Amino acid sequence: MTQQNTQPEAPAASGVTITGLHKSYGDNEVLKGIDITVAPGEVVCLIGASGSGKSTLLRCVNRLEDPNAGTIMVGEFEATDPDVDLDAMRRQIGMVFQQFNLFPHLSVLENCTVTPRKVLKQSKEAAEAEALAQLDKVGLKHLADRKPDQLSGGQQQRVAIARALTMKPQLMLFDEPTSALDPETVGDVLASMRQLAEAGMTMIVVTHEMGFAREVADRVVFMDQGVVVEEGPAEQVISNPSQPRTQDFLRRVLNPLGE
Repeated sequence: MTQQNTQPEAPAASGVTITGLHKSYGDNEVLKGIDITVAPGEVVCLIGASGSGKSTLLRCVNRLEDPNAGTIMVGEFEATDPDVDLDAMRRQIGMVFQQFNLFPHLSVLENCTVTPRKVLKQSKEAAEAEALAQLDKVGLKHLADRKPDQLSGGQQQRVAIARALTMKPQLMLFDEPTSALDPETVGDVLASMRQLAEAGMTMIVVTHEMGFAREVADRVVFMDQGVVVEEGPAEQVISNPSQPRTQDFLRRVLNPLGE
């Protein structure tokens, strides 16, 4: 008898190629010629001090910000093409922000079904089945009828992850998803992200969680003042960085008391 494969099917994955990316706000040049490639199924963490351009870079990938120069390829889409079908491209991208951005008047289940029903034109039954499956993956299926204000911050962020996954994205962008959380709830969110990474999702994560970056990321990119200072395997960059600026940043982050 042939043994059936019981492993869950890995999601489709889109790679990202960023070339010569520049972004300015008036006279303030935030991104100064960024070159980053993320392979399909790869997890890349962006680290660096606040104001280094990490979140702006992430928002450019999804075209929430319009770059001044450079190209961004997301799968087969050229995000920086003026004629790109942004709606079609964004259907392949899930994004989780610092704030949860849940609709307060809707239940958890309704928050997770409104976009598939409106954008993908799914039936109520199909959308709810998919939403419950994704909520189950983040351990919150039993809270599907709750309103957001009845949940902890960590639970709301996990709902935001489940909501993004209901659109079956090929790329997930995380913009400091744990920065607004109490320390006790951070672990549950990171565990959900780890599970997603292990399933083969392409992920770009802006984070200050060095433990997560070391254990889950395939590569770490350190940015400072709008440029990529150093990138490489996570363990190498975090444990043995080669650039003085990276060394100084990690020394302050990993040993804030300077002992």
